[in-house]
Amino acid sequence: MNKTKDKVIVFNSEYVGRGDDTLGFEITITLLDALIERDDRPKAMIFLNTSVMLLVEGSPAFPRLKTLEKKGVQILAGKLCLNNLCISDTIVGKPSSMDEILDLLLHNDVITL
Repeated sequence: MNKTKDKVIVFNSEYVGRGDDTLGFEITITLLDALIERDDRPKAMIFLNTSVMLLVEGSPAFPRLKTLEKKGVQILAGKLCLNNLCISDTIVGKPSSMDEILDLLLHNDVITL
């Protein structure tokens, strides 16, 4: 059994880590590129707070996330976050309720970035 199938990655912003935002965004893009190349991808990726901006068409992350979705990774965006940030554009993945998100968080290993 491949244990990584039980992993869920949570993004809370567009930046991985704290400090320099430019570097943090570069790390995010590099991480997505690396995940595309791997066979052991997470079951799902959840985007909360300002990280939902990565899902919008036109974002440098959009095509990478689209590729990950095609490779079987669930891409979920918090509905509350999309609504509060007035994001109604085309996004990769699907808007998700807190119940859907909690199901993944409570029944899988969670990695928060």
